[in-house]
Amino acid sequence: MGQKSAAQAASFARSAGTADAMTSNLRMADVDERIDRLVLLVEAMWSLLRDQGFSDEDLAARLMELDGSDGAVDGRRRQPPATCVGCGSKVAAGLTACQFCGQEMTTSEAPFGSL
Repeated sequence: MGQKSAAQAASFARSAGTADAMTSNLRMADVDERIDRLVLLVEAMWSLLRDQGFSDEDLAARLMELDGSDGAVDGRRRQPPATCVGCGSKVAAGLTACQFCGQEMTTSEAPFGSL
């Protein structure tokens, strides 16, 4: 009886591992699809702006300006922590409430709004 239970447990573990791998593959395919759409969108927007007279140098200058707007020129846009109106603590980006006092954060308190 013990061997049968062990075999069933191993079978369930393999099935769970297969399901996890399938879920991960589906998520990766979704991320790839979203990135492809974003690249296409950016290319379309840049072609419209170029048609309006903007140059590659204009784009590079704006990119540097936006990159530095979060306090670090690092090729990323990170949301800095917000300040809780309830207790004044810094609240990590992405949290909907203060981790210390529970005060709900509003979108107006988020540095990038709803980005």
